[in-house]
Amino acid sequence: MDNLYQRLDLNLLRVFDVLMQSRNVTRAAEQLNLSQSTVSHALARLRLALGDPLFVMTRKEMRPTGRAQALAAPVRQALALLEQGVRQSAGFEPASSTRTFRLAVPSSIEHGAVPQLVELLHRRAPACRLAISELVDSDYEDSLARGGLDLVVGFAGAGHLSPRLLCEPWFDNPMVCLSARGSGLPEVMSAAELVAWSHVSTSTWGHNQTLVEHWLKEQGLERHIAVWVPSFEALPKLLATGRYLAMVPELIARDFCHYYPLQSHRLDEPLYSTYVLAQHPLTEFDPALVWFRQLLREVGESLCRVE
Repeated sequence: MDNLYQRLDLNLLRVFDVLMQSRNVTRAAEQLNLSQSTVSHALARLRLALGDPLFVMTRKEMRPTGRAQALAAPVRQALALLEQGVRQSAGFEPASSTRTFRLAVPSSIEHGAVPQLVELLHRRAPACRLAISELVDSDYEDSLARGGLDLVVGFAGAGHLSPRLLCEPWFDNPMVCLSARGSGLPEVMSAAELVAWSHVSTSTWGHNQTLVEHWLKEQGLERHIAVWVPSFEALPKLLATGRYLAMVPELIARDFCHYYPLQSHRLDEPLYSTYVLAQHPLTEFDPALVWFRQLLREVGESLCRVE
């Protein structure tokens, strides 16, 4: 065991890392662009070198042993550091790069900021691609460390992101009230005027809605929620009935008031939702992500200027 490290082939660790993610030899072989027999042979060599089966076949998948689970994080970190070093030495040329940037965002950002980000990316790095996934209740440390995601847009103060991630403020966006056009409500509304109506609550994540609830509770008030919906999709039609109000980030209200018969109302006491950019320390100096973070900062600055 003293010279185990010297006897381990780096390619074997790459196979181990992919097997930990896929739990299937066939899928691992496809991802690695290798034959199934090559992956099976590599696994056999790993088992011999480490003196452990590493994966045990069940009816549905290959389950990692305790030894494999203990190795998974160090191996992933080592491979990520190596990948980062290679990328850093190679630099990043946006005009010619074909990289896919992977980003998890709340639905408000998907609607209000992603289209602008896509346009900037198209102009600066036309061959690069953007893969957006919905923000979920996760600390995101593992998916960022494994490279499944590059960055996460989260909420400041929500407590959902791992404290080991690198977080920087992105931009602040005021919460506003949406109503049907012609509702007769004032341009600036008080908390008391808000709770006089029934509301539609949006998003599965719900941080912005929780922000509103806490703000009202501090004033001894509570609103009546008539409808809960998982996204902003149904909001325009629901509000058009004239029966409900909805509290949304201003970047959402801006688009909805442009395309639908709705109007926006500011609060007499400003309430802001603050978005943050989260990244794993392993990829902090990746040249492509340094460039991509700057692109996101430009988007955030432009959204602030529009307010």
